Amino acid sequence: MADVDKVRILVVGDSGVGKSSLVHLICHDEPLTKSSWTVGCSVDVKLHETSAVGNTSKLFCVELWDIGGFSGHESSRSIFYQPTHGLILVHDLTNWKSYANLTKWLAEVMNGSPVSKDSGPESISIDQEHLSGSDLFPILIVGTKHDQVGSVSMAPRRNALTEKTGADSMNVDCLNGRQFSPGSSHRPLLYSFFDKVIASRFSGRSTALPERRRGASLR
Repeated sequence: MADVDKVRILVVGDSGVGKSSLVHLICHDEPLTKSSWTVGCSVDVKLHETSAVGNTSKLFCVELWDIGGFSGHESSRSIFYQPTHGLILVHDLTNWKSYANLTKWLAEVMNGSPVSKDSGPESISIDQEHLSGSDLFPILIVGTKHDQVGSVSMAPRRNALTEKTGADSMNVDCLNGRQFSPGSSHRPLLYSFFDKVIASRFSGRSTALPERRRGASLR
């Protein structure tokens, strides 16, 4: 493992949206049977083989940093935010507020500090120069608990956020162990996201979320 190049992907979202279940499913191809609240940060890894860098296939270690969403830890969790090579924003499809708060989570990661509780999601704009196209900082938006909602009327708002960030999006059922299995519709999207993160990190097009962005306002 020491000779394998690594990338770090943050997994953020409100407490209870299912971040730990998602990370476990991605890394182990099976549902998480016993979940608990994440305190601070939990890290799991996924080995990913790709030819996104160079002409030959190579193995990379994808580190998924599951950041606890408890509001009481908002002043200290920024210590986990750098270096960061990609971001997964997670929301609960049965909880509209968790989706509305994704803009705050994105701003927190980009700024390196929490957004004021008085700031509504609609008042937080995102700098298109840094995020549009998702080449500099790849982002994936994941809605969980898809099995509990059936057909949901969140598509317009989700499209608005993906347009701002250049992110891809998917809805998953973390209790279904085949969500990312070969032949599933989610697997190519997830692996394409991993490829973008790896290419961004090692092809020289960009680096991790750097110190120069920290403290900068999102316009």
